Amino acid sequence: MAKYKLPVNKQSVASELNVNLGPDTSARQNGSVGGSMVKKTFEYINSRI
Repeated sequence: MAKYKLPVNKQSVASELNVNLGPDTSARQNGSVGGSMVKKTFEYINSRI
């Protein structure tokens, strides 16, 4: 299970990008969700400083 609680939710980011996560989705689309999660996490951290 997750060790840390991120300020973003994978499913909400996927829905914003109109991506259905899973094995039938391309690696590029699945990866874009992870990239967006990283971007949103850093934006959250920078807004808190």
